[in-house]
This record gives sequence, C-alpha cells and structure tokens, in this order.
Amino acid sequence: MSYKRISQAAATVLAAGLASAVLPAATAGAASGAVPLPMAHYAHMLVDPAHQHVFFSGGAGSTGILVTDYSGSTVATVPGETGADGLALSPDGSTVYAALGSTDAVSAISTSTLTETDRYATGTGTDPQSVAWSAGKVWFGYTGTAPFGGIGSIDPAATPAAVTLKATGDNWYGAPILAATPGGELVAGEPGQSPAELASYDVSGSSVSLHARRLLIDGSSVSSNLGDLAITPDGKDILTACGAPYQHQLFTTADLTPDGAYDSTNYPDAVAVGADGTVFAGSDSYYGDSVYVFAPGNPSALASYSVGPDTDLAPAGVAVTPDDATLFAVSTDVYGDNPTLHILQNPAQTAATLTVTGPATVHRHGTVTLTGSLGGTAPYAGGQTLHVTRTGGGTAATALPDVTTAPDGSFTVTDSPRGSGTFTYQVSYDGSAHLAASTGSATVLIK
Repeated sequence: MSYKRISQAAATVLAAGLASAVLPAATAGAASGAVPLPMAHYAHMLVDPAHQHVFFSGGAGSTGILVTDYSGSTVATVPGETGADGLALSPDGSTVYAALGSTDAVSAISTSTLTETDRYATGTGTDPQSVAWSAGKVWFGYTGTAPFGGIGSIDPAATPAAVTLKATGDNWYGAPILAATPGGELVAGEPGQSPAELASYDVSGSSVSLHARRLLIDGSSVSSNLGDLAITPDGKDILTACGAPYQHQLFTTADLTPDGAYDSTNYPDAVAVGADGTVFAGSDSYYGDSVYVFAPGNPSALASYSVGPDTDLAPAGVAVTPDDATLFAVSTDVYGDNPTLHILQNPAQTAATLTVTGPATVHRHGTVTLTGSLGGTAPYAGGQTLHVTRTGGGTAATALPDVTTAPDGSFTVTDSPRGSGTFTYQVSYDGSAHLAASTGSATVLIK
C-alpha cells in the first residue's frame, strides 16, 4: 500500500514489497505490508481487537472463514462455514456471527477457540447476506422469496433461540446491508440500486420503531450503488459508500436528512470508523489513491493511500482497529479474485508541534510558570499526556508531574526549583495514533 500525507512537509521512504510512501518529516515511518490471502474471493472482514485477529469471509462458493493475526499470518480457518458473507462481533467480543447465505443460517463462532458454537436456521431460501448485533439480538439481511427480501432477528438468549423473519415489518428487493450500534440503532441500505435507499430503526425496545426510510435523492444529487455503510460512534449519523456521488455522505439516523460529506474520490465502496469517530473512506479508484482518512467532521482528508496499480479496492474492503492504530484494506484483481490484504500502522497519524514559553528570569524562591501548546489536527490535540523534565542549577535531571492538554491543546506547567542558575524545562509527547511524537523546551534564569 503506497500512501501520502496531505498538506504536510514530506519525506520519502520505502516499505518492502510496497510502493513508495510519503510521510511528514515529523512522523515516524509507518510499518506497512501486503499479504496475499489464501482464499479465492473476498466478501467481508472483521477486526477482533481483544485477540488481535482479523476474520475474512469468502461469500458464495467458500467453505470456511479465514482468521489471521494483525500481520496477515494465518491463525486458523473455521471449517464448515459454507457461503459465509457478512460478519458481526458481539459487544463483549466473545462471538463472531456469520451470515451463511448458501446454507440459510447464521453461525456463532467463539473468538477464543475459533470454532463454531451455534447455528441458527433462518428458513429455506432466505439466503442471509449481512449481519449486525444490537440490543441483545442478531439482525440479518436476507434475500427471501422473490420478489422481496427483508430483515430478520435472532434472540440467542432464548431457549431455543428465537428467529423472526420480517422483524422490521418492511420489504426490501434484496438482502439489505446492515449496520448497528449496541444500544439499539439499526440502519439498512439497499445494495447496488439507483437511487440508493436507506432505512433507520430503533430496535432497543420490545418492538421495532422505524425512524425513517427514503430514497437518497437530494435535488440534482442522486446517490446510487450502495457498497457499504457504518454508524458513527455517537449514533448520530450514517456514513454511506455509494458509487456516486464521489463523496462519502452522512445522513442523520433520526430522520435520514443529509448531514455533510467527506471528500474522498470516485466510486466509493467501503467505509470504516474508529472508536473516536475517525473516518476511513474507501473507493474503487483504479488509478489513484483508494483509502482516505478524515478527522470527524472535517471534509478534508488527513491522508490518502493506494492499494497498488491495476487493482481494485474490494467492496466493504476497509477495516480499522478501534484505536485507529492499524488499517486493513483488501484489494482484488480486475475480476474480483485473488484478494490481497494491505496493512498500515498509524494511518491517521500526522505531524505534531509542541511549543513551550516562560519568563526569561524568575527571582529565587519564586514560582516558574510555563505555558505551551500541543499543535496538531483537531480534535486530537486535547486530552494528551505530556512529560516534563527539569535540568540545571547544578542538580540532577528531575522528572516533574505529567500534565494533560486542554481540549485546544494548551497546557500549563508550574514549578518551584531550589537554588539558582539556568534551568531548562523539556516537555515531551510520546505520540499517538493521531499525532507524532514531539518535544519542546524553555530556559529560565533563577537569580
């Protein structure tokens, strides 16, 4: 995966087996890799952060679910998962649910043993394709008997497990794509349709409540060919990856009104969101960059990445760890075969600045007050831990208490050194998934 940071001073590095990479000078070189996956086709991907595993389904014709570690090395293949397509993780991280289209079922797989622990029959001819977990139930989008598909639910806590078709009470032409929050927000979208269609539900109660359902037509703008969707961590918005327009659009979960867009590139087909709202927007851009990274609410990209020449980013082919530290992207050849996993560390990391200022002179027995600022892309500069060290005055280096930056990145350091002479205060930041490490210092004369 080649990559570049946008509007940053850059230095060029090479990653083994990958295209050249351009990074800001203040950013540590990101470790990257490309690993061919031992599967003929790709359908979906799911990150298990507790075990640092990634699950891969192969769709129609596949017979198992591939599990790798974060480096792409195969850990196991879960057998008997015929036609596995959509994947979802339970909120406690113990179970992966897989939609088994060709066997009319949803399976439950233990994330600790990597074996199937249960299977729920969804009915002959239902062909489930997507799956999501919300409010104690597993929800699945299914094709059903022509001409209509629908959304079903499974209550795994019931004995026996309760499977309900048409759980939302409405019809879909095919198996809708699903996304959900644990608390009860469920959204659905019709794939491959023009104009695209979305629906939003509240499933937190004993019955399903429809928030809104609409075709995505806004004036002269028509959204078409939905490939993927996600819900922001706060549950406020739905992120869509439609083939057109060439943006990743936002719609409110409450009533599906437009709520902004992220300026990615042509043919959006994938989207993932970190736990803090950082957006990873994927597009099937054959000749240019395919994955764009955005700070929440900012339509201009922090960085963009290519999955290589003459390859396509697979639909739903982007995933990220909750802390935004590792990005996974799956590319295929022009026929949709031979999937390759691309791995990038710290994909959202940009350069940081750290400024420290203080008085030139302080009287002996006085208090030194330093102010400063950690600079970087909003909203990542707030709430960061800084380390402070004092040297000088004929004494050994002394570690002072850490300080935490305010929401705007500002901070204050106070100290009452003993003795006199020249003292240097160094403030250092270790770096994070969003901002690179940085240091700053100020010198004060005590007399």
